[in-house]
Amino acid sequence: MNETPLVEPWYKQFWPWFLIALPLTAVIGSMITMKIAFTDADGLVKDDYYKQGLAMNQDKARKRYAENLGLEARGKINVDTGTVTIVLNDAAIGHYDRLNVTMIHPTRSHNDMSIPVQKTGNNSYEGEMNLDPKPGHWWFRLSPEINNWYIEGRVRLPDEQLVLLK
Repeated sequence: MNETPLVEPWYKQFWPWFLIALPLTAVIGSMITMKIAFTDADGLVKDDYYKQGLAMNQDKARKRYAENLGLEARGKINVDTGTVTIVLNDAAIGHYDRLNVTMIHPTRSHNDMSIPVQKTGNNSYEGEMNLDPKPGHWWFRLSPEINNWYIEGRVRLPDEQLVLLK
């Protein structure tokens, strides 16, 4: 007599589950990607890119003005105490009682911070950060309150604490 082998049901076999797992991982991966796309906004894309492009020409003129004056500064960032110290060179014109330091994160604008620095001595200014800066590269921009010039420099926190602003 011929006996037929006993066949297990499909859900107890390996290959159907393997074939189901392939598209299932693609579906789960796409759901995770959609969640990331909807919850984490892209900080590099600006809505008013045209206006910002026009404003770049004004920024270049202010930077060129600072270059023509020969303005330079040295900055020291103490991450532990949260203080920023700026020393301007002798080419600094005018007697500014207060300057603005803007710490700009290159990719995440919500991390940017503005720090008012007060005059503490001859061409020396000091201020306190209101937030702890995240580790990474930062742009430092120094400008007066009337905002007719600016100088800037780049620093990597917390490894570097000195920045040259030109």
